[in-house]
Amino acid sequence: MKLDSIGQDTLTRLGVCVVVSVALLYGAEALLDGKSIPLWEKYGPWLKDNKVQAIAILAAVLYGAWTALAEHSDHPHGEPEGPTFSRVEPL
Repeated sequence: MKLDSIGQDTLTRLGVCVVVSVALLYGAEALLDGKSIPLWEKYGPWLKDNKVQAIAILAAVLYGAWTALAEHSDHPHGEPEGPTFSRVEPL
């Protein structure tokens, strides 16, 4: 796959999602380490041991959410982008 075929907007969006996921992971680790929060006690050790996988999963979720929200904001009234077709009367 060529880098030109992906698009600058896609690469920017993906890069921002990776940076945000890294910040969230390290921020959560700094703030929640040693706290008695059940969800952190359950998943915290896995997140600490598998940081690359956790960053990739979180970045994918953020990218998917951003893409879904961006598609809806491009067409706020549900107007299709592209050619419109007129109704065809049956013969």
